[in-house]
Amino acid sequence: MKRNIILLFTALLAFNLSFAQNKFESVMNSKKLGVSYKSVKAKDKEDFYQQYYWLTRMEQLKAYPHLDGIKPKVLYSFIKEITPQLPTKTLTKENKAFRDEAELSLDQYFKNKDWTNPVMALNLNTYVDPQNEKYFSVVKPERIVTLIPKKLYSFTSENSKTQEQKIQYLWIDEDKYKIVDIIPNEKKNEVFYSELKSILPNYSFPNYVPEKAQMGDKKVKSDVNYYYITAFPVGNSNIVYKTENFEDYIFVRYTKDGGPWTDVEHRERKY
Repeated sequence: MKRNIILLFTALLAFNLSFAQNKFESVMNSKKLGVSYKSVKAKDKEDFYQQYYWLTRMEQLKAYPHLDGIKPKVLYSFIKEITPQLPTKTLTKENKAFRDEAELSLDQYFKNKDWTNPVMALNLNTYVDPQNEKYFSVVKPERIVTLIPKKLYSFTSENSKTQEQKIQYLWIDEDKYKIVDIIPNEKKNEVFYSELKSILPNYSFPNYVPEKAQMGDKKVKSDVNYYYITAFPVGNSNIVYKTENFEDYIFVRYTKDGGPWTDVEHRERKY
C-alpha cells in the first residue's frame, strides 16, 4: 500500500512538472514563434509571451561576439533560470492590471508583425515583470567577462527599476551548464577558511569579478580538471584558490601587503 502511494505521488509530481512546462518551449526561434501568433489561444498567451521574451533575450546574448562559443540551448536555459516565469495567478491585483494593459498593446504589435518596435519591447518587459520588481534583466555586453573561453563567464545583470546589480557565474560543459558561486561557502569549506584566517585574518571576498581564472596544468593528471581563481585584489593582498566542482575549494597561494606570492598548498603532483 505504502509503495503504491509513493508511486502515485511520483506520477502526480511528474505530471505537474510536465504541466507546468511552458507550452511553446519546442520553438527555439523568436521569428518562428512570432509568426505563429494568430493561432495562439487566449489561455496560452501567458506562455507565448514568456517564451518570446526568453528567446529574444537569448538571441541578444548570442549576438555578442565573445559569447559565440556558447550553444544557444545553454544561453536559453541560463536566461530562463535568471528570469523565471511569473504566473498571472501569483501576481497582485495591481500587477495583473499592468499585465492586462501590456497584453492589449502586445496583441496589436504581434498582429502587425511589428516585432522590432522598441515600444513593443517595453510592453513585453512589463508583461513578464509588471513593475520591474523581480528580474535582473539588463545584461550589457561590456559587463560580460569571459573568464575561461567556453567554460566560465561572469554576467553582471541589473534591475532596471532599482539599479541594483547582481553578478552571476555561468559554468559550461558542452550542453550542460550550472550557475555557480565562485566564493567558497564558509560552512562547507572549513579548512579553506581556517587557513585563510590564519594568514589574512582581516580578509573578506570583494563583490567583484575575479582578476583571473584558468584551468589546471594539462600535463598533470591530478591537476587538469581544476579551475584556478585569482580573486579581485584587496588593497595590496590577494589569494589564489582552486576547485573542481565550485563547491569544494582549496587555498593555493597568497600575497600579503604587496609581498611575494607564497604557496599554501604543498601537495605532491601525480603525473
